[in-house]
Amino acid sequence: MGEVGSSANAAQAQRWNGASGQHWIEHRERHLAEHQNLTPHLFRRAAIAPGERVLDVGCGCGDTTIMAARSAAGPSREEPDGSGIAVGLDLSAPMLAVARRLAGQAGTASARFVRGDPQARPLRRAAFDVVISNFGVMFFGDPRAAFASLGATVRPYGRLVFLCWQDETRNELFNIPLQAFGAHTPLPGPSASALFFDPGRIAELLSGTGWEDIQVASVNEPAWLGSDVDDVMSYVRGMPAIRALAASLNNPSLTARVLATIEEQYRARQRPDGIWVPAAAWLVTARGAQVELRLRFGNYECVRRCV
Repeated sequence: MGEVGSSANAAQAQRWNGASGQHWIEHRERHLAEHQNLTPHLFRRAAIAPGERVLDVGCGCGDTTIMAARSAAGPSREEPDGSGIAVGLDLSAPMLAVARRLAGQAGTASARFVRGDPQARPLRRAAFDVVISNFGVMFFGDPRAAFASLGATVRPYGRLVFLCWQDETRNELFNIPLQAFGAHTPLPGPSASALFFDPGRIAELLSGTGWEDIQVASVNEPAWLGSDVDDVMSYVRGMPAIRALAASLNNPSLTARVLATIEEQYRARQRPDGIWVPAAAWLVTARGAQVELRLRFGNYECVRRCV
């Protein structure tokens, strides 16, 4: 599979094909460790079975796609009839290049990758049994268009399962540096992803785009940030968002003091096996709409639901 449509989300396409994408690639293994207690919730709830076709939205470097492909392929890891695959969808060409390389190294032939954006043009209708996303749905410029498009890609009553972050105040991964900089410079305003902080708004979004049986559950787990303070601070200093905040201060001395405050906070969270902080996510599940067949017999109408 190749590229699907042109991006309707130009800002995010630029972001993930640029500095943010490169930063994520450089710290891919750190992010896997960071999510090690969260990602299992996604896969337990998705319950991917052999023979199912999976779409992984915002797949990044493809680790979750490879995991999904292994579950979908089953013990034999074969797909003689073309079923049992996972397709990773992402905007970032550099990250997808890593994903294809990792899938090749792992020998996971049932993992495919597509560069594209469901906001721009949907994939083939009713092509998937389940849509998953591991913190990848929060970057849509038009979430309603995206989720309506994704709803068209699942078979009738197919499954949607995704993780998204709760408010920054419940996630020290984000809140510690944001609080430190926010004391001295205005922070960026709410983005489109802010709607995912509110479970009511998530449910409204999904129900308004054709999804049914919506459930939003809170998941709270410790997240590993790095081996020690120097390791974590090196990572934090390199984050594009932190570099932008430091540039907005335009004061090297003040920036050094802010970074020292952040360092102190992380030092207080040092454990023998690294630095851990509380993380809070929403685990969201839904079902695709059923299809109704209406058959008329004279003055009578028969409605049959296809699942």
